Order: sequence, then C-alpha cells, then structure tokens
Amino acid sequence: MHDGIFFEKAGIPSAVFATTEFSNAALAQARALGLPDFKVILVEHPIQPLTPEEVHGRAEAVFGQMVEKVTGRAASLAE
Repeated sequence: MHDGIFFEKAGIPSAVFATTEFSNAALAQARALGLPDFKVILVEHPIQPLTPEEVHGRAEAVFGQMVEKVTGRAASLAE
C-alpha cells in the first residue's frame, strides 16, 4: 500500500492488489496514508493453496481493472 500511495501522490498511476480477506486493512491503510478514495484491486481469497492454473484465472479476473487503473482506459484482451 505504501508504494502505491507514494506513486499515486507523485502523479504516477499504480495498481495495488489485496485479497478479499485483507480488503478492510488495505482500505484503512489508504485512509491512514492520506488517500481514502484509493481503489485497491481485490482478488478472491485465498491464493496460497491454488494451482498455477487457478492463480492465472484469478489474475485474468482482475486484469482489466489493473490495466484501467494504470492507463485510465478499459482493457481489451484482443490488444
């Protein structure tokens, strides 16, 4: 969170990820660091026991959010 907030405050778009289990903690950190409206990209919890294929699926589920967060425009998987 600290790095993402640091970059955002410097005008550099950043994407910060957290699993759903830690969403409240991530949002509390954003508020404490002075950016209460910072959007954290949430990935379904848990990650650790997943197979590589399942992790890939979780990444695909949030890929568009990440691209939009750092570029300001919607992602197209065809690009």
